[in-house]
Amino acid sequence: MYYAFCVNINCQIQFNTTFAIVDVLFYELLKIKRVINMCTKSKYKVKLRLKTIAVFAGLFVTLTFSMAQDKVEIGGYIGTSYYLGDLNPQKQFYQPGLSFGGVGRYVLTDRFAIKGSLGLARLKGSYPDNGVLFPEGEVNYDFNRQVIDASVQTEFNFMSYDHRFVKNSNFTPYVSFGLGTTIYKRFSTEGENNSEQTVFILSLPIGVGIKYKINNWIRVGAEWSFRKTFADDLDKVGHNLPINPEDPYGFGTGSKIHNNDWYSVASAMITFSLFKKKSACNAGF
Repeated sequence: MYYAFCVNINCQIQFNTTFAIVDVLFYELLKIKRVINMCTKSKYKVKLRLKTIAVFAGLFVTLTFSMAQDKVEIGGYIGTSYYLGDLNPQKQFYQPGLSFGGVGRYVLTDRFAIKGSLGLARLKGSYPDNGVLFPEGEVNYDFNRQVIDASVQTEFNFMSYDHRFVKNSNFTPYVSFGLGTTIYKRFSTEGENNSEQTVFILSLPIGVGIKYKINNWIRVGAEWSFRKTFADDLDKVGHNLPINPEDPYGFGTGSKIHNNDWYSVASAMITFSLFKKKSACNAGF
């Protein structure tokens, strides 16, 4: 009985809100009609256009705001990042560096969400290390760089998460995938000219994680993700290097698909819900 009463109350509130918006719109349209009847001069036509734009802009903002309630989360993350590539083919958490940034999440349903992130990642490596041997022999080379990482990903929750009418829905593991970009300084040695330029390259982020709802306003989580980049020179820092990280074996061939440079980010995050909880009438039933 209590559940049915709550559902009916929620429905009545939402219906009343909808009718109120319609009443306001109808009233404004009547006012526009009066202006139309009065518009015998050009200045009234200008007023009519401005008033029409204002009415529909206000309606759009109102509906957008009502739809966005409790669907937006803003927060940050901090963790560690590391490089995977020619200098480190397989060792996880190899020479880890600091990674941190901001994250935003738009909740679509209890199963799906869209997440955007922007942050910094430190990548490091050295040669010889990890039993990797190149034709040049055991020459000494190391690199240390910082990249900007930006991505938009879809999250799929394995369990119902933060559902209004489902008990114990405050925890779930999830997977994420999407598109991103990595921004870094590229070192070029074409001909006899050494140059440096900032470039944007495509990346494909994939990851797994968990998230937990502490209360109506605070969520925490942890994520381990990998970035497949379409570049092979993240490990090339500087000029006149003892080895060529782009082609360490001297094959003289390259492929956008088979580039070897990846990097990974393992982080903990916290997000804050911006609005009070609100759901559609009889949501989930």
